[in-house]
Amino acid sequence: MRLLLAFLRRDLQILTAYRLNALLLVSGGLFTLTLFYFLARTVGESPVVRGRYGTDYFSFALVGLATAALLRALQTGFGGAVRAAQNDGSLEPLLGAPLSTVHVVTLMGAWPVANALLRAVGLLSLGALLFGARLNLHPVSFVLTLLLSALTFSALGLLSAAFVLVFKRGDPFTYALDALSYLFAGVLYPTDVLPPLLRTMGRLLPATHALHGLRESALRGAGPRELLPTWATLALFCLVLWPLAAGALSAARRHVEQAGTLPHS
Repeated sequence: MRLLLAFLRRDLQILTAYRLNALLLVSGGLFTLTLFYFLARTVGESPVVRGRYGTDYFSFALVGLATAALLRALQTGFGGAVRAAQNDGSLEPLLGAPLSTVHVVTLMGAWPVANALLRAVGLLSLGALLFGARLNLHPVSFVLTLLLSALTFSALGLLSAAFVLVFKRGDPFTYALDALSYLFAGVLYPTDVLPPLLRTMGRLLPATHALHGLRESALRGAGPRELLPTWATLALFCLVLWPLAAGALSAARRHVEQAGTLPHS
C-alpha cells in the first residue's frame, strides 16, 4: 500500500504541475456531453433503447461513452506509463526494484487507472446533474460491475505494456480492439440492432459484457442476482487474461534484458 501511495503521489504531483490539464479535461468532457445531448434531441425517442432499458437515448449513450472512455484509458494507460518511463530514463531503475515485472508495471499504471475511474464517474455525474440523464443506479451492482470491468481491461492494458516494453511503440492491437468495441459492443447503439453474426462476434469482446452490466445496473437498477451471468463472464476474462499478461510482461523483460535494449528509448 505504501508503494501504491508513493506512485499515486508522484503522478499527482506531475499532473498538478500543469494545471491547465484539469481545465482541458473538464472542458473536453462538457463538450462531449453537450454534443451528445443535442444529438440525442435530434435522434429523438428510440423504441429499441426504451424497450430494452426503459430510458432515453442520451442516458443510454452517456453510460456507453463513460464506459468506453474508461476502458480505453485502462487499455492504454499502462503502456503509456511504460513509454513515458522509457523516455525519461526511469524505467531501468524502477524495474531494478525487488518486485515482479507485473507488480512494477501495475504500480506505474496506478494513476492512469484511478484517473480513468474518476473521469468515468465524473462524466456520469455531470450528465445527470447538468443534462438531466435519467439514471436508476443500483450502487452495489454498479460498483462490482465497474471493478470487474476495470480488472479485465487492466489485464489488457498490461498486455499492451508488454508490447511497448519490447517495441517502444504504441500497441496496434489495443486500438484495433477499441475500434471493434465501438462497432460491435454497443457503445453508441444497442447490440440488438446488429445482425445475428455480428452480435455473436460482439459477445467475444469483454467490452460487450462490461457495457451490458453497467447499463443494467445504472439504467434499470438491476440487482446482483440479475447480473451474476455477466459477472461470471467478466471473471472468466480476468482468469484468462491476468496470467497471460503476467507471462507476457516477464517474457518482454527477459527479451529486452538479453537484447540489451532496456535502457534505450
